Amino acid sequence: MSYRIKRVDPYWFKSPAVGGTAVVFGAVALYGARTGSVPALALGAFVAAVMVILATKPALSAVFAAFGLLGGVLAFLAGSSAGMSPLLRLTATAGFGLFYAALMDIVVLGLSVIYNSFTGVGFKGLALDLEA
Repeated sequence: MSYRIKRVDPYWFKSPAVGGTAVVFGAVALYGARTGSVPALALGAFVAAVMVILATKPALSAVFAAFGLLGGVLAFLAGSSAGMSPLLRLTATAGFGLFYAALMDIVVLGLSVIYNSFTGVGFKGLALDLEA
């Protein structure tokens, strides 16, 4: 059996409010980074990351969060983080895992939009050959 993948659907919450909130708070984070306002940067980045994770199916976000936590453990707990307290190391590990998951979710969502637009105009998509 041969199947063609015409559309990739990684979306969990498809509401425009989720995407719009992510864009607005991403802009708040950029404003905070540009002006040096740490509270605006932190709040904007956190809310934008949570909205992106909510926009993607939970299994994808969980896989990316697991890889992010592994990277955070290697970078902050197992590596040399001179001058960091144990609580700060744990916080940095959790933050790294969250933002890695959000960044990889953005990549997956962007790739699916590009793939779906190309297959929507007539390009052939991926083919799967399955055996019974």
